[in-house]
Amino acid sequence: MAIDWHYRFAYLLGVAGVDIDDVVDALLDWLAGQQRVWLRSTDSQYVVMWMRTASGRPVEILARIAGSDLYLVAGRALSGDRLNEFEKWENTDE
Repeated sequence: MAIDWHYRFAYLLGVAGVDIDDVVDALLDWLAGQQRVWLRSTDSQYVVMWMRTASGRPVEILARIAGSDLYLVAGRALSGDRLNEFEKWENTDE
């Protein structure tokens, strides 16, 4: 699986106060089987990924599925009800 990102992905993360290096490290850990990521399906060719960055910050990433590859489009910190739901999921074995 290859992971690529939109040229404005790093900018959008920065505006949201999220470090792209933390996100990339977390994705690499996920690909290596060392990190859990909650894939949230949408009604299209996109998937939303809820995860913790390498520094432990909860984030959500929007990615387009392209065959077996992911193309990262946008991201932001998880908050509110989404954060509560994610933290409940973290305490399960799903």
